[in-house]
Amino acid sequence: MRNRIISVFFCLVLALGIIAGLLTPDKRYSDSEKRRLAQFPTISFAAFTSGKLGDAIENYLADQFPARDAWVTGKTLVELAMGKRDVGGVYFAKDGYLIEKFDSYSATQYKANIAALAALTKKLDAEGVTLRVMLVPTAVETLADKLPAFATHADQRKLFDYAASRGLHMVDTFETLDAHKDEAIYYKTDHHYTSLGAYYCYAAWRAQKGETALPLSAWTHEVLCDNFRGTTYAKVNYPFAPYDTIDAYYRAAAHRVEYNGGASSADSIYAREYLDGKDQYATFLNSNQATTVVYGGGDGKLLIVKDSYANCFAQFVVDDYAETHLIDPRFYKGAISDYVQANGIDEVLVLYNLPNFAADTAAATLR
Repeated sequence: MRNRIISVFFCLVLALGIIAGLLTPDKRYSDSEKRRLAQFPTISFAAFTSGKLGDAIENYLADQFPARDAWVTGKTLVELAMGKRDVGGVYFAKDGYLIEKFDSYSATQYKANIAALAALTKKLDAEGVTLRVMLVPTAVETLADKLPAFATHADQRKLFDYAASRGLHMVDTFETLDAHKDEAIYYKTDHHYTSLGAYYCYAAWRAQKGETALPLSAWTHEVLCDNFRGTTYAKVNYPFAPYDTIDAYYRAAAHRVEYNGGASSADSIYAREYLDGKDQYATFLNSNQATTVVYGGGDGKLLIVKDSYANCFAQFVVDDYAETHLIDPRFYKGAISDYVQANGIDEVLVLYNLPNFAADTAAATLR
């Protein structure tokens, strides 16, 4: 009888939540999760017979459920109390780390992305422009010793080695990050590496080019905030998660920055207005823009084709070059080779975290 009452209660709560959700205007974006939310799907006979309509409606109801963050917190606490250490695609790891899972990927998509890079590399090589590729391992790979017992993850080294076998000019950061894994090179509540982790990758890139990076002490260090909780936290809303610190490193405090072909501009690579909101990591280069140009104090022109891992990496680069250009292929639809020629680019760096590159359909269209 008691179990029946509990079941009826939860069914009523679920029903009331769905009704309330249908009466409440849909949200299009989650600031805490930094992603677009599912919208009500288009109903068609094909979607119904294939079963995709049911999945789409389920995703819609989950994303638009009222007080969703509170429900996510409750679900997390219940599952942890039951002994689970894998909740919502996040491992609850040692030392307070919330580590995003990466246990599967589409081999077809990854190979298509690498093939596009290989073709672009060959084309730019013929024009005297070197394209290097830095696919950075994420915390689930580098900090595997912190994962819960029996936790599994895809072998990111294997993916890297496949890319290297396709004739790409690869920058290997695996050993570099592994050598510093006892330092704060990844956030505890976010999927990005920290500015310190980005510096070590910057040094590895310089070394691969036969150059020596300046010591970290050459940059001015500033704590931008010490109350950061990022994307992995948002997936579980665990109230006892630690707060991270976001650090800035710069040699010049001011830079002229142009976004999206001059549609907007700034006098700093740090958009500090984000520090008072939920998406604090977006302070680096104003989040993800289609194109960004930073004018620095060095020589030559660098193009970084990137995901958000390049946003904090760029702070170490911008004063090495007269111009640092950044393109996010998810938003920029032109040809990279045309951009290189039109802007007199001297060298290109493709910089992603490895799981994101493996899944990014836009990478397959690079040309």
